[in-house]
Amino acid sequence: MRLTSASCFVLLTGLGMLTACTDVPAEQRASEPAETTGAGAETLDPLSAVEEVNLVTGGGEVAAEVYPLVAVDDYLVLTVDLHATSVPEGAEWGVPTSRFEGDATLNGSSFLVEEAAALRLIEPGTQRIHLAATDDEAHAVGTASGMSGFYVPESGIRVQRVYAAPESDDATLGLLLPGTYIDELPVVHGDVPAPYAEGDEDGADQYEDYDITSAVGTIAEAPVLALEGYSRQLEGAVEVIESTEKVEIRLSGDVLFATGSHDLGEGGADAISAAVATIESYDSGVIDVVGHTDDVGDDASNQGLSERRATAVAEALTARVDTDAYDIEPSGKGETEPLVTNDSDENRQLNRRVTLTLTSEKTTETEIPTSGDLPPFEDGPQKDGAEAEAATGFDREVGDGYNYHVSAPAARRVDGMLVVTVEATRLDEGPAENLETSLGLGGAAWSFRGMDTGYSSENAGFAPRLLVGSTATYPLDYLLGESAIEGSVEWRNASDPTASDYAAGGTTLRFVALYRDIPDATTLTLEQPFVLGTTPWRLTDIPIEN
Repeated sequence: MRLTSASCFVLLTGLGMLTACTDVPAEQRASEPAETTGAGAETLDPLSAVEEVNLVTGGGEVAAEVYPLVAVDDYLVLTVDLHATSVPEGAEWGVPTSRFEGDATLNGSSFLVEEAAALRLIEPGTQRIHLAATDDEAHAVGTASGMSGFYVPESGIRVQRVYAAPESDDATLGLLLPGTYIDELPVVHGDVPAPYAEGDEDGADQYEDYDITSAVGTIAEAPVLALEGYSRQLEGAVEVIESTEKVEIRLSGDVLFATGSHDLGEGGADAISAAVATIESYDSGVIDVVGHTDDVGDDASNQGLSERRATAVAEALTARVDTDAYDIEPSGKGETEPLVTNDSDENRQLNRRVTLTLTSEKTTETEIPTSGDLPPFEDGPQKDGAEAEAATGFDREVGDGYNYHVSAPAARRVDGMLVVTVEATRLDEGPAENLETSLGLGGAAWSFRGMDTGYSSENAGFAPRLLVGSTATYPLDYLLGESAIEGSVEWRNASDPTASDYAAGGTTLRFVALYRDIPDATTLTLEQPFVLGTTPWRLTDIPIEN
């Protein structure tokens, strides 16, 4: 039996037959996928690729051929062949592909980046993400012939990674690739492809005696982690962090109460009603209502105020929810558990809050409000794209005269999620000479979970927020583990691990992120607000395709 970390689920069941389709635009597809519905799934050849996508990265282009997932015991083996189809000038080893790198695991307090760890499986039905399995030394189990420094040569390389199988026989699995999300990847039983591609002499020498079915026995960890969604309503008065098993709702103390008071104000009723709408999408359970304050005032006064405010919110909830189904337990923490450091008026405002936490099973879809006015765009140091429409996008210059056109043609609904792809086409001619031609569309030192969570700038990745009406929705994310920063934890987004790349003239970079669906929405706005280290942008009126 394999070992799992405390954050993993134990998976012991078999596998179902899935349907193959893709989020890749038609012009990127090399051929139609093999038939995988009904009995046809049983005839799929595990040694033949079922998807082919093209990726612009590192100034060049890479073709990725994706094979069916092959069941081996309680695991799935993913095989992807990578071939450089256009190599940057002067690139001796091939196309540099740092966008394939990601976090396979944490090893104690050491944070490790693994080649090809950006390849992650998604279970949309259960809102879970599968990370690559690792051995006792926290290195990914599988092969990546010729990936020294992670360059893809024209001769090609084969990448194989192993993942925990889903619990359910009929679970659907998607695949996150750099710039691309493949909706459903078929699962088959049969021979695993060889650990090296045909014609890869270096791979043949390196892995001549390698047997990945035996390597499965070296797995120490195969993480399957819960995906969580976050939204902000009523201009930040209500913040909701939601998974399939837990919901945490932060109510702004400044909206609920006047300064120093525990009497609910006029804005409190709307905030509590929004909270109730989310709570009632979950099964029965205990709602912990916890009051928090900033550090202004003495400890005893803040403790008493936090308790009185929690009691006031609990009484308001009692009048709105079925108390036979939900037990409401108020308490106060005073200033002892700040969300962020109390070092500014803005941060102290964040710390003045009442938090509602319900641990239960999600039973229905939460109705996220789609009404209200789009909030004004807060210009940062650069105003590019502040009011650009999705149909036309906006232009951005980087480096010395390198120009990109940025747009988001459409978002798409997939199994309770929104898949959003942003495209950036380089307008000027010529090669991508160096990193100074790189376009950045996000990342930086910011997280909605607070700056004290070890969410560093290099790990934030591509994470713009969606705006529908006055509600902001952020990418699905997952708790990776404890951080190398003492007392902190590391969160990652279900999106491209980086929001920066460079391209040759006339080619198009793509960045992808996954969000919780907003069922009533037909269009959305996508924006990167100004935070430390970013240049803000906004795209409006992006259509949502079903």
